[in-house]
Amino acid sequence: MLLINWLYYEKVMLDFDDIVFLSGKTGEGKSALIDAMQIVILGKTDKSLFNKSANDKTTRDLMGYLKGKYKNGTYKRDKGFFSSHLCMQFEDEKGQTYCFGIVFDCEGATRNEMDYRFYMMNHPIPEHEFVESDGLLDHEKRVYDIRRMKKFLDSFSDRGCRMFTTNTDYRNYFKQRMMIKDERFFDVFKMAVAYTPMMNISEFIVKNICQEEEDLNLEEMQEEIQDYRQMKEQLETVQSKKEQLQIIHDKYMDILQDKERFDTLAIEQQAINYQMMVLEHEQVVASYHQHNEEFQTLKQQRAQSAAEYEVVEKQLEEIKDKRKDNAADILERKIQNCQNQWDIHHEDVSVVSEQLIQKGKDLDEQLETLEDIEDEELLALEEGISSTQRLMVRKSINQVEHLERFDLDEYKTLYENLQNIDEHVVNCRSNLKNALVKQQEEMKELLVKKQKLENGKKPYSKQLLLFKEELQKRLSMLHQKEISVTILADHITIKDETWRNAIEGYIRNQKLNLIVDEAYFMDAYRMYRSMKNELDIHTYSIVDQAKAKPGPDLDTTTLYDHVEVDREDLKPYVKYLLGRVACCEKEADIRKYHTSITPDCMLYSGYAISHMNPNHYKIPFIGADSLEKQLIEVEREIKENQQHEAQLQQLYDIVKDIHIAYVINDDFIRQVEAAMTKAEQMNALEKEMKELKDAMTPQSLQELMDIDEQIKATQKERNRIYGIQVEQGSNAKQLEKEITSDNKRMQELEERLKQSEKPVYGIPDSIANIKELDKMIQRKQQIDSQYKHLENSLGIDQMELKSQKEQYNLMFRIHLDPSFASEDYEREYEKFAQNVVEGYIEKCHLAEQKAYECFQNNFFNALNSKIENVKMQIDRLNRSIKRHQFGRSQYEFVCTCNEDYREYYNLITNKELNGHNLLNTHVYEENEELIRELFDKISALSSLNDPKAYHELEKEVKMLSRFTTYLKFDILENGNSLGKTIGSSSGGETQTPFYVAVLVSLFSVYDGPAGGLQLAVFDEAFDKMDNERIEECINLLKSLGFQAIIVTPTDKISNLSRVADMTLIATSDERNHQRVSTVTKWTQKEAIHEQASEAVIG
Repeated sequence: MLLINWLYYEKVMLDFDDIVFLSGKTGEGKSALIDAMQIVILGKTDKSLFNKSANDKTTRDLMGYLKGKYKNGTYKRDKGFFSSHLCMQFEDEKGQTYCFGIVFDCEGATRNEMDYRFYMMNHPIPEHEFVESDGLLDHEKRVYDIRRMKKFLDSFSDRGCRMFTTNTDYRNYFKQRMMIKDERFFDVFKMAVAYTPMMNISEFIVKNICQEEEDLNLEEMQEEIQDYRQMKEQLETVQSKKEQLQIIHDKYMDILQDKERFDTLAIEQQAINYQMMVLEHEQVVASYHQHNEEFQTLKQQRAQSAAEYEVVEKQLEEIKDKRKDNAADILERKIQNCQNQWDIHHEDVSVVSEQLIQKGKDLDEQLETLEDIEDEELLALEEGISSTQRLMVRKSINQVEHLERFDLDEYKTLYENLQNIDEHVVNCRSNLKNALVKQQEEMKELLVKKQKLENGKKPYSKQLLLFKEELQKRLSMLHQKEISVTILADHITIKDETWRNAIEGYIRNQKLNLIVDEAYFMDAYRMYRSMKNELDIHTYSIVDQAKAKPGPDLDTTTLYDHVEVDREDLKPYVKYLLGRVACCEKEADIRKYHTSITPDCMLYSGYAISHMNPNHYKIPFIGADSLEKQLIEVEREIKENQQHEAQLQQLYDIVKDIHIAYVINDDFIRQVEAAMTKAEQMNALEKEMKELKDAMTPQSLQELMDIDEQIKATQKERNRIYGIQVEQGSNAKQLEKEITSDNKRMQELEERLKQSEKPVYGIPDSIANIKELDKMIQRKQQIDSQYKHLENSLGIDQMELKSQKEQYNLMFRIHLDPSFASEDYEREYEKFAQNVVEGYIEKCHLAEQKAYECFQNNFFNALNSKIENVKMQIDRLNRSIKRHQFGRSQYEFVCTCNEDYREYYNLITNKELNGHNLLNTHVYEENEELIRELFDKISALSSLNDPKAYHELEKEVKMLSRFTTYLKFDILENGNSLGKTIGSSSGGETQTPFYVAVLVSLFSVYDGPAGGLQLAVFDEAFDKMDNERIEECINLLKSLGFQAIIVTPTDKISNLSRVADMTLIATSDERNHQRVSTVTKWTQKEAIHEQASEAVIG
């Protein structure tokens, strides 16, 4: 075999013995040689051939082999034009030599830029090996391209040297020349080369033995079924049309009947409307005459009542004139006049009296409130003033009963006193408000102070903190590092709380002095000079602790003995401040020292005694515990402040509601004065009325009483007659309205009767016999109700009919006129009422028979044919296997029914279906449900719109259309089943029967060893077997007369080389920065040498 420019092979010529092992490391080019053989033998260049041995993963393609593709994606041959050759030389039993091969021309990186031709020649590979080299240097030598190769082949005179224009011609000639008649040769050979170990018996038989397409071609059957479904849909459409048209027709006929009834009601409605006007006119005329007669009678009665009223009125005037001359009547009129004046004065006096009482109560209540709080310092009221004014108020209330004796001067004095008190209360109210605001502001300050203390911050002044922070900032910037500035009070701790106030008060502001390290004192001094005016700082000091020198120690305890200092460099300065002050608990000791102090802060200094200002030690700053003490003090102040604020608020709430000045004013004083005058006038009127009553005699009173009785009797009679007159006037007006209304209605009805036409169809007896208007109205309401109901019903029915027609148009996609007057639908109804449906039923029946016939042929018969073919292939395989022994084992492949699908299997393989129509057989009658289920599943595929449902159904239909679904396969070894143990046994044991089957299958497609091809190629097929079984396979190959080329793992070469006639090793190395593959023969001596080298290295 010759390879030129194939992967990493530049030009390699290989010779093969009968049994050849081809080995080498992974990626060294073994599979490239096998793929080259497949191209020449199978006459194909498609990708499906290449490198199929390793788990069936295609990693090469034709252009990769031709251009020499590396793993990094670059190419060995990636520039310019080049040609490649693959040529296999064969020798038959008669010693004749011939070649089959292929030449490639490549110009670019894609198949479109590549061309190839298969060729054969009845001569051996020439000495020039298809390379032009005569007189040329190595780099000038050129491989024969297609044109040059054709010219070379044409140089031979016989037809045995030629190029092929198609792959098919090449393949046919190859089979003919190799004396192969079995059409399965190419598939079986390809299967043997690419065979990979597998555990599935069914998959092996289908893929490698049967050469039968597993899936059925359902397209033709689905087309026939689709035609049937379409015809069935047409039938359903026609039937649906007929049903819809029947509904439309029935609705149309119902509407026609209702319209006829509607027209009848319209006639009755016209007749009753006319007859009602006639009847109503007659009744109105009668009413008009009756009301006229009643009005004339009432007119006479009214004239008589008027005369009677005039007589009684005259009698009443005469009696009243008689009463005016009576003495008692004169006195009574005077008394009544006095009484009227008294009533007016009484009303005014009562109003003022009630106001006096109410105002008195209001004043008493407010004064009582003042009386309860007049001891408060903030009010500063004169003691007892409230109770004095209360007595005056109560006295005024008591005087109201006799207002004419009311002490107005005293009331005015009360008014003036109350004005003064109110003015004082207003001032107090303002003072209380201001005190509250001040107290609340102090509370806010205390709360802020408490918050700072709780956060661990002493309440140093803002100016001190500003001075400290600014000094620290400037020192740090000057020295380019963090410089600490602290406060002296933070470095001192007081050991004995008895002396805290004395210590705090004595050093006063000095405890707030700033501390810097002595190295930075002069820098701090200069900065202080510049800051004093910038920040307005004048009272705080910076300590020069390096210069501090305390005085001599005293013979007693000093203030310094009661403190601790946390910095050594500060102790001299603190001792300088406190070490000279003696602590004296006894008064007798205070004069013993130049400076001394007592625990209660009595200071003796400069030969004088004084008490230190408590403000100097009220707020403790010294020591870490000063925060806690300040917090306690602040909380105490907050509590006191809250109590004081509550007292102020309570007092303010009382005072704010006291408004004495608004109770009594000048206007009210004038009202009281006027009421007192009216009260006196009331007394005078009462006296006058008593004198008038005493002047009356019993005789004059009796006469007056008699006259009054006569007046009452006459007035009663006059009122009775007047009532009759009112009633008669009302009745007269009502009759006038009735007469006017009757007259108007009478004229309206006469006009309407003139304008109305008599009913064309006359008055029905059922209406003419009604003589009462009420019954006529009742009958009209019935007719109107029926008319309106029928009118609405007709409207709805016509809308429903139109909707049904439009739905019909939409459903069946036609354009008939949906209006009520259109006769399109009646014509359509008459058309479909005839035998149209029966015709479609017949057509559908014929389509069904045709679909089932196709279903029978393309499904049942096709599956049965495949099953029979599989059985035949397995029988043929078993007969071939029986003729060849594999060691001590004899193998047999078994094909039986899959019991899970026994029902389907029996149906598919039923002999009754052969040559008979499916629908006319007993098989269909017995299995109708199952057959229709299969038929419906296949036919439903073309109509499903749901992708998920379609995918599931398609999967099921594919499963049912595979012949392997209905079969079960097994392998017998010496009569024992391997089906159940094939997954648990070792790889060699389980794969042996499969390899035997492959070898026998390959052997069966060759017609025999006499002069024909007998080649087997396996790409790493035996890597799962142990050495013993491989040897048995080799022996079987030899017994079958095969020439075999077997790609073998490197670890098996040394042990198996003895059973091979030749062992070839594929290797690769780098030459001139390119990878080059070569093939060398391997001997047992080389294996021994390699093992020894490995041992030395180990």
